[in-house]
Amino acid sequence: MIFMKRIGYGVVKLWAYMQAILPFWLLYVKSDVVCFIVYHIVRYRRRVVRSNLLNSFPDKDEKEIKKIEKRFYRNLCDLVFEVCKILTQDSDRLAKRVTFKNSEVVQSLYDRNKSLFVALPHSGNWEWFGKLMHRFTQHKVSAIYKRVENPAFDAFMLDIRTNYHIDMEQMIESRTAFRELVKRKDYCNICFIVADQSPRGVESDYWTEFLHQDTCWFTGMERMAKSLDYAVVFVEMNRVGRGRYEVCFKQITDQPINTETGYITEQYARMIERFVNENPDNWLWSHRRWKHKRA
Repeated sequence: MIFMKRIGYGVVKLWAYMQAILPFWLLYVKSDVVCFIVYHIVRYRRRVVRSNLLNSFPDKDEKEIKKIEKRFYRNLCDLVFEVCKILTQDSDRLAKRVTFKNSEVVQSLYDRNKSLFVALPHSGNWEWFGKLMHRFTQHKVSAIYKRVENPAFDAFMLDIRTNYHIDMEQMIESRTAFRELVKRKDYCNICFIVADQSPRGVESDYWTEFLHQDTCWFTGMERMAKSLDYAVVFVEMNRVGRGRYEVCFKQITDQPINTETGYITEQYARMIERFVNENPDNWLWSHRRWKHKRA
């Protein structure tokens, strides 16, 4: 089993490295070819994506929906190849492709010795964001991740996320997140979290209307923020060109203890909703986001 895992990991990393050594212009030519195959031939999750778009934008006609759909698949393929680039791009070169517009929002929290969660939905290139966090903050950097079922791919993603400037200790598996952050209570922390996945559909989930649909949300980030007294900052990462991104920070609260239950999660949902309405092809529509129904 361990041998097969190592073989799988080696194959995945070799393929990724072969993409990473290509110049960006050639990488995007390759992405266009893969996008054609994925969209027209393999038809990867086409029904899921189309259903999500139709339900989320009932005011748009079929032509508009199809335009968003095609742009989403191109962005998705670009994202896969861009993540591979982390293997050959140091943070200086990567930083030239990402503009942080108002990082003083984060700096002001550090100046007050305030730890925080930076909450980014599945938009832009969240892997690049995680690799560049140390460039806009003096906080002790960490990130919460969820283990991938495929062991070879999980090992590869963990390797990419820790291949420079972030050590293994600072990657926190989601099931142990609260315990690990409690251990770091003496530090001024910034913790990166992606929290727009579909939860398990349990009683503790938070429900609200989102993109014209009854939607449940994880409450883990809110509960941890209240328990640890972490500020919560929303991250807008917008694609402004192929391999080019702009990041904008928007504070949800710096006093989580004083907020009503559900406030942080509700504001997070509203901010994602506004972002998606303004940048509809920049979100991960292939997720089965609405697979649960409220009891």
